[in-house]
Amino acid sequence: MKRNLRLVSAAMTLFMTGAVQAQSTEIPQELLDLDRQRCLTECVPGFGEETCKPLCDCTVSEFKKRLDFSRYLELSAQLSRNELNPENRTFLDVVAQYCTAELDKSGVQIGTGDETTGQ
Repeated sequence: MKRNLRLVSAAMTLFMTGAVQAQSTEIPQELLDLDRQRCLTECVPGFGEETCKPLCDCTVSEFKKRLDFSRYLELSAQLSRNELNPENRTFLDVVAQYCTAELDKSGVQIGTGDETTGQ
């Protein structure tokens, strides 16, 4: 949860300092990089880098393609509060399904990480 708060804080800092112009609808690359790193940090211990790198790259790429900056900030704020509205829940589910399918098509085995889960 602290990571999500840092993401929102970073977004607001960029916005307030003028690094993002008011007319811009593009998500700043710095925020996408933070999302990629957060994704890797949370994913790698359970699934390994071979699975997580392309999965996180896909997820961040889809955020960039499908969200404008305003919607991205809204999603980030909801994630930080752990209170997703139905629209954002559906959006995250669609992205997860899409990226999982893309990994499957490329031959990456999902769930074959560095750590064994005992399953």
